[in-house]
Amino acid sequence: MSRENVEIVKRLYQAWSAGDPEVALELVSPDVVWIAIEDAPDAGTYRGTAGVLAYFGDWLQDFEDLRMEFDELIGAGEFLVAVQRGRARGKGSGVEVDLRYAVLYEFEDGRITRVREFRTKEQALEAAGLSE
Repeated sequence: MSRENVEIVKRLYQAWSAGDPEVALELVSPDVVWIAIEDAPDAGTYRGTAGVLAYFGDWLQDFEDLRMEFDELIGAGEFLVAVQRGRARGKGSGVEVDLRYAVLYEFEDGRITRVREFRTKEQALEAAGLSE
């Protein structure tokens, strides 16, 4: 697994959590494609840096104290599957959110080019051709 790719993903979420979208956008390709979990409230395909800004902007508008943890990282070449845990608190409600899901990241030239979110690790591994 590429240590560089792992660091890119970690820096992406650190920048968003710190409220620094400029740094986050430096880590993604200008034509990045981000596909949210199919049956999630924010389901859809977000294209380019404007799409990524809109996607994360929705999260930052509704939640505070956003934290991302990585339970497992599995890589092969330009693919990285991350089993992630996102935690946050609703801004208006104060309700704690704890989401566990898997994400397939694809990279080119040191940037994230494609992101696809899945409910399970198995789904993400299959999409990457890394089925266990």
